[in-house]
Amino acid sequence: MNQSSAYARILQERIADIDPLIERWSSDSLVLADSAGDEAEEYLERLKVIRAEMAGRLGRPDLQAREPGVATGSML
Repeated sequence: MNQSSAYARILQERIADIDPLIERWSSDSLVLADSAGDEAEEYLERLKVIRAEMAGRLGRPDLQAREPGVATGSML
């Protein structure tokens, strides 16, 4: 495994870790009021940004040999 493939693998693992968090915080089952709701919304938006940044890095030409199952586009 070269450095690029190791980096791509780590990105894929982190994206896989973040996706369930985004799903959980986006679900209608989590309802927070007042400042807690505002903080939760900020947290969710930051998670989405981080995920998009990582997915964008997977699109680098030197990381094109990636494994299937991780979307590089916006799944949100």
